[in-house]
Amino acid sequence: MNAVAYPAWVRELYESEIFGEKLALELIKLAKSKRDEYHFGTLLQLETETKARLRPFLAKYGISLSENIEPGDIESIVSAYQATHNLQEFSAVIKPAVEAFLSRFEEIARICPEEDRDVAESMVRHESAILKWLAMESEGQSEGSLDEMIVELRYPLPKP
Repeated sequence: MNAVAYPAWVRELYESEIFGEKLALELIKLAKSKRDEYHFGTLLQLETETKARLRPFLAKYGISLSENIEPGDIESIVSAYQATHNLQEFSAVIKPAVEAFLSRFEEIARICPEEDRDVAESMVRHESAILKWLAMESEGQSEGSLDEMIVELRYPLPKP
């Protein structure tokens, strides 16, 4: 493990949640249906709860809790949602991006110190739950697609 790189990777986890939260907020504004709004709201809740859960982890390493990040690909992802007809099509479009995040989180979990393993593995579960949602939605299996995300939540949104 590279001691210099590891804290930067901790910040990377946090920034991924800030990014996800900002993305979900933008998608909610443009939701094409109440169902999409609920799905994006559940994503928002997951990102928010996870971001808050990561703060003590950052503090442990003296890493800034600031939320100033570059917006990254948010605009292009939002445009992709607008260009698709439904959540099924959109899920197929963004699934590769979530697969990349999951791969990165798995890498961080492999190299982290033992004392951080629970937090790192929780991030893998978190991203796996998002990927499961997108995979099911992209395959037209909407029933229960949010179940794994909801299990990760302490404060799930009420179903519409």
